[in-house]
Amino acid sequence: MRLLSSLWSLFRVTRPRLGPDYHHFRKIIIPTPRGTTEIDHLIVSRFGVFVIELKDRSGWIFGDQDDAYWTAVHFQQKFRFQNPLRQNFGHAKAIEDFLGISPHALHSVVVFRGSFEFKTPIPSGVRCHEYLSWVAEKRDVLLEQPTVDAILASLQSHAQHGWLAGRRHARAVRERYADDTTCPKCDGELVLRTAQKGPEPGSRFLGCSNYPACRYKRNMHAS
Repeated sequence: MRLLSSLWSLFRVTRPRLGPDYHHFRKIIIPTPRGTTEIDHLIVSRFGVFVIELKDRSGWIFGDQDDAYWTAVHFQQKFRFQNPLRQNFGHAKAIEDFLGISPHALHSVVVFRGSFEFKTPIPSGVRCHEYLSWVAEKRDVLLEQPTVDAILASLQSHAQHGWLAGRRHARAVRERYADDTTCPKCDGELVLRTAQKGPEPGSRFLGCSNYPACRYKRNMHAS
């Protein structure tokens, strides 16, 4: 029991800059009706539950809140990726269902990091480089302490964390996307390609449209 408690203390990280009222989780994996979903950062406090999606990007970023895909232009190469606001909305919905809390107690944000520049107006719900000040400015008490304690207990009992859990989640995502045309690695579009070299030249496969930045590919199995 002491070992489990020690491991959980590594799982939960309280940021000194935010104070003891905040319980900060990194790369937490929670169950969903479709399998699992991974959340980059989850912060639990009396001021609400914060769902944070991190995006490391370089180059120029083009995207609107209502677009299905956004575009990054880096060294004259274009890379499409799923609208991260939609992606994080799904994460927030999963947390709402998993914890059984009101959506009014949820705060979600997408944080871009890296050497990027937005060439379109920065959509609402997106921050650049940091998010701690955004968390700290939310001061309305939305959850009573017993509810916070129950949330932490639920996460301790049912959420997952760590390298092995991450591998299981990644495998489940690959299986989930088996019949999809969205790249599970970068959310780009999968396009049909023909191998020019390698052990099976001439074979067909689905490759990410963001190649060479993303080298994900899926073999086409003969029926």
